[in-house]
Amino acid sequence: MPQMPPWLITLPDFSLRPWTPDDAPSLARTLSASDAHLRAFTPWVVDGRVPGVSLADRLAKHAADFSAGTEWVYGMFSPDDTEVLGGCGLYPRVGPGAVEIGYWLAVNHTGRGLATRAAETLTRVAFDVLRVDRVEIRCDRGNAASVRIPERLGYRLVDAADAPPDLLVFSLTRADAPDGAA
Repeated sequence: MPQMPPWLITLPDFSLRPWTPDDAPSLARTLSASDAHLRAFTPWVVDGRVPGVSLADRLAKHAADFSAGTEWVYGMFSPDDTEVLGGCGLYPRVGPGAVEIGYWLAVNHTGRGLATRAAETLTRVAFDVLRVDRVEIRCDRGNAASVRIPERLGYRLVDAADAPPDLLVFSLTRADAPDGAA
């Protein structure tokens, strides 16, 4: 039986933990500083998915969904937990026995491998903890930095009929996962 993903994942230069409403001021500063950077490929990160819902309410929903086991959205934080570096998550919206990994970084934290390490970590969590058979990463085809992440991690580009034409879909199955990822 699958278990819940860990609440806190500590890596050498950042940590992953579920968002809380208390993170709203820090996240708002990060989103404001990264607006143009994020809006190019992930405008929903800046705008949110539900008009009229406050950022604190949005983070409360993420926290509730994490606790309920319906999706697992993490904030990426500096080691001292004072700065939002980005966000990532596991989303069971790509079919039975599968999850999608999503990620984004603040503009001043790109190019350091943080998103790659977060995606690699969440890939392991998906296979080892959630016990899924397949993990997907969907990227805007124009976002070269984002596209390199699943390529580095051994994911394969696949044809997904449900994907809009501007998205590339990468997939990794448990059988094809590199040693240590499953």
